[in-house]
Amino acid sequence: MKKLLIFLIICMCAITKANAQYDVHFAQYWNMLNFYNPAGAGATGMLWGYAAYSNQLSGFENNPKSMLINVDAPIPFVRGDHNLGIGALNDQIGLFTNQHVYLNYAYGFKLWGGQLKTGIQLGILNSKFESGKLDLGEDTNDPAFPSGSADGNKFDIGFGFLYKHKHFYVGISALHINSPLIELGEKNEFQVDPLYNFTAGGNIPIKNTFITIQPYMQVMTDFVSWRTDITAKGTYSYNEKEYFAGVTYSYDTSVAAFLGIEFMNVTLAYSYEYFTSGVGAKNGNHDILIGYKMDLSIFKKSKNKHNSIRMLK
Repeated sequence: MKKLLIFLIICMCAITKANAQYDVHFAQYWNMLNFYNPAGAGATGMLWGYAAYSNQLSGFENNPKSMLINVDAPIPFVRGDHNLGIGALNDQIGLFTNQHVYLNYAYGFKLWGGQLKTGIQLGILNSKFESGKLDLGEDTNDPAFPSGSADGNKFDIGFGFLYKHKHFYVGISALHINSPLIELGEKNEFQVDPLYNFTAGGNIPIKNTFITIQPYMQVMTDFVSWRTDITAKGTYSYNEKEYFAGVTYSYDTSVAAFLGIEFMNVTLAYSYEYFTSGVGAKNGNHDILIGYKMDLSIFKKSKNKHNSIRMLK
């Protein structure tokens, strides 16, 4: 059974030209605007660095595992709203390893009582296939499978827009717009199709309480497949700490629950995603996020306003 599962996965990918959705879906997508949208760089107004790990379809052998490290922040000492973000994704799926290293730049300006940010992403996509670990039985010389390992990389481009208001934000992005074609060996190619993301979120304070409600939504599509997530998050603030929990529903895909805490600028969060397709309650996704925020406004130049000593006389 193990060989059959591996063989089916390889057959879907190791063809002359294969299309695939390259990006990973993380449960805490609202904390990862810089990953899904280049205009999300510096969206928090602070330095925001985090590491996210996703163990998907747990319980299955050779299940997907993804690790993302990201840092984004406004640029201090510079006039105007300039922001940078940098990140690296490592996504392992069976015998495939996909990596994405990216640099985002975003510029914002005031509009309609809020702020509109435009962003661009430049990056490198790398894919590697460890065919040497595949047991083909007697067909060890099958020309459809490269001997040993095969890898390739390609330049990648994306862009996005993000509008932020006092109580909500809306964003849209297009990643891999140059449709990178990654060559794996001499006979195989890996096509990365453009991916489009729509994100939105809000903040609704409950009067005379320490509780706020944050609704979020994300739509991911390559216009062949779609995924829509709708999230309800509740936050309770007390004694300089924030406790949060909530649920996410993805139509015809899954239901996820999450909880976490923010204290001393540190964020810790865990989520579990249960798939409604019937793979089993124990075979869902486990996501962990560890993040840190730091206010960079202390590094900005400020005018020292004071009265002249002569004027005080």
